[in-house]
Amino acid sequence: MSEQLQVILPDKQAKSLQSFVYNLVSDSVETAKRDAGVSQKWLRKGQAAKYCGVSSNTFSSWIKEDGLPAHVIHGTTLFNKRDLDAFILHNGSITN
Repeated sequence: MSEQLQVILPDKQAKSLQSFVYNLVSDSVETAKRDAGVSQKWLRKGQAAKYCGVSSNTFSSWIKEDGLPAHVIHGTTLFNKRDLDAFILHNGSITN
């Protein structure tokens, strides 16, 4: 059997504890997202191909033949996740 423990705090302390827990959880979630690359906005070519679920060759043809937008900064080519999502939505067809 488990017994419940009830802690009664004054309003000020309860709000302070609530704020502390909220910030702790929010920071942990943001750290996990960053570490997993979920919140990463820009991807290199290999990462972008993987994000789209296609081979590097297919991804290259999307760039050369289909005009997939790429952003080049000092020789580094980057792809924006929103651009990738939009490209797929506007260039693909829905199949059953």
